[in-house]
Amino acid sequence: MLKPAVCLRLLVGAILFVACNVRPEYAAAAESYLLAEDYTNPREFSVTLKLKVDGHTKTSAGKNKATKIPLDVEATMKYRERRLPPAGRDAEALRGVRFYESAQAAIKVSQQTTLPRLRPQNRLMVAEGQTSGVRFYSPERPLYFAELELLKTPGDSLLALALLPGRKVEVGETWKLPHWAVQLFASVEAVEKGEITCTAESLDESLLTVKFEGEVAGANFGAYTKITLSGEFQFDVKDHYLAHLELSQKEEGTVGTVSHGLEVDASVVMQRNVIEGRPRLSDKSLAGIPLEPNPANLLVAFDSKAWNLRMFHDRLWHLFKQERKFAVFRLVEKGGFLAQCHITPLTSAQPGEHMPEEQFIKELQRSLGERFQGLNSAEQIKGDAVGGDGGLFVYRVESYGESNTKKAIWIHYLVAAEDGRQIAVVFTVGKTEFEKFANRDLAFVTSIEFLPAEKPTLQATEAADDGVKK
Repeated sequence: MLKPAVCLRLLVGAILFVACNVRPEYAAAAESYLLAEDYTNPREFSVTLKLKVDGHTKTSAGKNKATKIPLDVEATMKYRERRLPPAGRDAEALRGVRFYESAQAAIKVSQQTTLPRLRPQNRLMVAEGQTSGVRFYSPERPLYFAELELLKTPGDSLLALALLPGRKVEVGETWKLPHWAVQLFASVEAVEKGEITCTAESLDESLLTVKFEGEVAGANFGAYTKITLSGEFQFDVKDHYLAHLELSQKEEGTVGTVSHGLEVDASVVMQRNVIEGRPRLSDKSLAGIPLEPNPANLLVAFDSKAWNLRMFHDRLWHLFKQERKFAVFRLVEKGGFLAQCHITPLTSAQPGEHMPEEQFIKELQRSLGERFQGLNSAEQIKGDAVGGDGGLFVYRVESYGESNTKKAIWIHYLVAAEDGRQIAVVFTVGKTEFEKFANRDLAFVTSIEFLPAEKPTLQATEAADDGVKK
């Protein structure tokens, strides 16, 4: 008779043998859940997003130094959303049409507060994934620069979809995002290195909770940025949609060509629910509305309330600074600074007249001072380029010289309306960048429109003036 201890060892051994050698088809498989949304489903979502940012913005103080200024931001977005068919692969596969009930923020820099908001006529919006983040455009009209900046928030519902693996996962499973998803979710123009890891933590009824964390180092418009992030999202495994996201993000960035540096902590809470009942973004209501991008709706509008002037430019131009007496734009392409544009209103002439061309040339020589070395050309721009019979007088002068030990070319414009209002527009381009600049000055200048003095600019021009200050 075997001793009890021996029987116990044999029994344990038998159990282990069976456990290790059982055929896979008889093993109990862990349940898995598909984490993907079907873009062909016409359902509509209600989305609420709240953003809070604390920290500092940095401005250049010369000699590689920066001045830190306190920054506080609170923003709220409420919109209806419906998925659209993909425009391509990876980031371009994520597209949606939205109807914004509200989009507003309070941005406090030092002691000054601005209140940017989305104009009521721009409530209908298309959002689509690009390699460097979400691109927004209105199907009906160009957006203001301030509106574009307002809509670009971390944790956006379209960005959140980049966290989904698009396959089945089990509770406890971990996965890393592909490179395109890391770049899209962090919304950086270029990634030096980065990784975001997701883990399916738990299932509560139909909601699967997934935690994520990561770090991304890269660049936006040539400025270095480092982003550290963590958070979680809930995915409804029954109805197959991302329902909730919470994000904590720390960002450290250097001062760039068109942006201030940042040292901030941001938190985002995004709630997304399926809307039952009558949809606002049905096929019928969207019929006839162009939901694809075109050159016109990708332009950026600029309105000056003080000058009663309007113009449009492409998105490579960034409004760098705007005050009552001048506005400065900078052109950045593929992360590199290409040119600067300076707009200044001039004293009005008598109706039907403008500053004499000779005086304009003398004034530009005086303003350049010792930098000026000579003229390349001077000519009046006529015909269809300036609207035919639109009444604009456009005079172009090209000069050259040296600025900060670098050879430069200046393109000066005198633009005058029939009623005598006039402005000076000056483009500064490095000589080595001049060929790449490729006459973009003409497209910029010929979009200028002097609005009738008795007619106000587009409604809510506060957005164009970077919000309402108090």
